[in-house]
Amino acid sequence: MADFSLALTTAPEAADLAVLKAGMRRYEVSRLPGLPDETADMPAAVFARDAGGAVIGGVRGNVYWNGLEVELLWVDEAYRRQGIARGLMGRLEQFARGHGAVVAYLRTVDARPFYERMGYAVYGVLEDRPIGTVLYHMKKRLDGG
Repeated sequence: MADFSLALTTAPEAADLAVLKAGMRRYEVSRLPGLPDETADMPAAVFARDAGGAVIGGVRGNVYWNGLEVELLWVDEAYRRQGIARGLMGRLEQFARGHGAVVAYLRTVDARPFYERMGYAVYGVLEDRPIGTVLYHMKKRLDGG
């Protein structure tokens, strides 16, 4: 049996994180040859602006490995229920499709009904994240499959 120690830190060294990342990448490629690395990731954002140019909403995501990870969607309270969020999501999904994404996924606590109306379905549930809530993991096929 190998001799080793475990060390927890809240301030990991950049060099140690680089070793961890490189090791994980070697593993990924051993399982899925040809899998693009993170340099192929394509961050994207869509913004809604008022007549004066101020941001009143937006969505941020990342397109990689034939998928779209929706990271953040927000619309100013004064502009909600006007179709802005639907438009933001639709535009981001369209961009992702154009760049090879076949699936989109996200997580939400409060907006499950909105995303379900957008065609997303729950594929995982995590209770108490944060305490007293339910975190929904949701997905949507972008290729019609």
